[in-house]
Amino acid sequence: MNMNKFSPSWFLAMLLLALLPGCATSPGGAPEAGMPSATPDAAMKLVDSTNGEKKGAAAPVKSAEGAGAAADISKLYPGTGIFVKPAPTLPAISESGEEVMLNFDGADLREVIKIVLVDIMNESYVIDPRVQGVVNIHSSHPIKRSALLPTLESVLRMNGASLVRELDGVFHVTPLATVAKGALTPQVNEASKPLPPGYSVQIVSLKYISAREMVKILEPFTPDGGVVRVDDTRNMLFLGGNARELRHLMETIDIFDVDWIAGMSVGLFTLKSVDVKIAFSEFEKIMGDKAQSPLAGVLRIIPIERLNALLVITHQPKYLEEARVWVERLDHSGATDGGVRLYVYQVQNGDAVKMATLLGQAFSKQTSQGAAPPSLAPGLKPAEIKSPAQADTGTQPASPGSVSVSIGGATKIIADKDNNALLILANHSEYETIASAIRKLDVVPRQVLIEVTIAEVTLSDEFSFGLEWYFSNGPNRKGFLDTGATGISQLTPGFSYAWLDPAGSIKAVLNAMAANSKLNIIASPHIMVSDNHTAKIQVGDRVPTVSQTQALATAVATTATTGVISSVQYLDTGIMLSVTPHINAGGLVTMEISQEVSNAAKTVTSGIDSPTISKRSAQSTVTVQAGETMVLGGLISDKKSDSSSGLPFLSEIPLLGALFGAQNVKGDRTELVMLITPKLVANSQQAREITDEFRKKMGNVTLDSAKSPYAQTNSKMKEIEGAGQ
Repeated sequence: MNMNKFSPSWFLAMLLLALLPGCATSPGGAPEAGMPSATPDAAMKLVDSTNGEKKGAAAPVKSAEGAGAAADISKLYPGTGIFVKPAPTLPAISESGEEVMLNFDGADLREVIKIVLVDIMNESYVIDPRVQGVVNIHSSHPIKRSALLPTLESVLRMNGASLVRELDGVFHVTPLATVAKGALTPQVNEASKPLPPGYSVQIVSLKYISAREMVKILEPFTPDGGVVRVDDTRNMLFLGGNARELRHLMETIDIFDVDWIAGMSVGLFTLKSVDVKIAFSEFEKIMGDKAQSPLAGVLRIIPIERLNALLVITHQPKYLEEARVWVERLDHSGATDGGVRLYVYQVQNGDAVKMATLLGQAFSKQTSQGAAPPSLAPGLKPAEIKSPAQADTGTQPASPGSVSVSIGGATKIIADKDNNALLILANHSEYETIASAIRKLDVVPRQVLIEVTIAEVTLSDEFSFGLEWYFSNGPNRKGFLDTGATGISQLTPGFSYAWLDPAGSIKAVLNAMAANSKLNIIASPHIMVSDNHTAKIQVGDRVPTVSQTQALATAVATTATTGVISSVQYLDTGIMLSVTPHINAGGLVTMEISQEVSNAAKTVTSGIDSPTISKRSAQSTVTVQAGETMVLGGLISDKKSDSSSGLPFLSEIPLLGALFGAQNVKGDRTELVMLITPKLVANSQQAREITDEFRKKMGNVTLDSAKSPYAQTNSKMKEIEGAGQ
């Protein structure tokens, strides 16, 4: 072995070089300054996936109850991502701007090494005695000093040798076959730093691709004498070679180490009609043999049985659309489909309980009414549907199991009253039939705005015979009168006549009567009610009346006393109106009307200390076109009162008292009239228009929500919450 520029400190440097690998790989060694700590406390960082804020690992995690977050929020605990400790950096080589000419013809390799390293670069080196060879170099132009080492490495490679620079700065020239065994310390590759001169081993961490797959790519490009090793545990590569060879390998790594998942196109297609196993087998038949298919490796299909879905992974984004088309083509049930499944249909506008009963009557061969109570889903209770007659009389249905309906086989419909949803246990073909009927039934309910005017008309002058005679026999009057055999209208039972007025002439007559003080508007309510539902209005008092009295005889010593116990009940008086509309497809509105006007007066016909209730009520069912006004009347009240007046004492003299006084007989004859105008409200836009119309009638009255007590309370609560934070 030959040595040039040998110094006494060389032995100390070699000793340190032998000890460095042990220090670098010691598991208990302390980290160097500037390097992240590998302890668990430092490596464990808590990242909340909801807001991305980082907290120390020792900081307590807020509970879901205290933080107001959901209990299933994901927590991420990323590490440092450091799995190796970098070795010390080699000292830099001093380079000047000089250029040299290299011309050797049949020169000894050992002499060329001495000239380049010692004479030109002023570096120390150690050469293995096994290194021998002949060099021929001819340069046509000067070579920069920075290109001398790569040129020398190429010459050494041709002669089966390599150049290694140790940590002490000394170059070692050794045979290529033994260079990577025991004489090199691997260096962690850093993109910001240039590759060291000579032969070196670089540690490369892969980001996206696996190390095993990258080796398959690099093997064809690795020169003889190069080293490519895999660390599967850390997903790293060990690359050995000179600077030029390592540079080519790392450039190849940069080309293929890309985000593979981000580049892939993924589609998840949920099947509705077909079981995922059947669809997957059909896809395999379409694609053919995986090994011989032109789509092998380009298109992957994975069945997800838990979701009954197909996961499609492909390199080409346009293949996802093709896969979607084929999924839709195959996702159709035939004679046999994916079996029975549980579907949940959220009822949007109707009542789930009533809809389940109706569907049971339409589809089921045998419903659960009158049979044993059905088995319901856990947490659900059987619901009872009562008709108005049953609600009034307290009659119970035949069975409490009207919510669950069996449609033959395993098909069932269960109504969830709390969530207003339908649980349908059926195969897909049966579900589609049931769902089609549900969609037609689950429509926005129609509403009716019923404008009612209840008036009391004083019958005098031309109205002395009542409004019926006036409208039928008065000048220029046209209408209809259906008295029937008993004199009571057959069209609207309960009233003596009805008058349809699309042009508003009746309102004009009533307005004229009001101008002459012959009309008293008792009530004019406007009621918005849904189709087939009942709206009620009651304005008045609850009057106490004596319903029963009982005399009790008691004896105290020798004296007998009599006591009276009275039972009192309260009766509703005033204006009471109940309307139930029924709308048909042609716009006709059939209304069930119940109307009552009553008042309490002092009893003068008996000595009972209880008021007399004067009541005028009627019940009727009428049909009118939406927008037209119907007048219902005929309830005539005839009150007579006698009064006397005269001179005091003289008017009370028998026989002669009439000369000093007068007897007055007063008659008060009134008729109760009700005007009804139904108006259809088909959608929310019409409802808003009606609301705007009422606002206009109210004038400039506005509701300032900011001044309401509720808004002020909310404002104070927000101030308190802000101060607490």
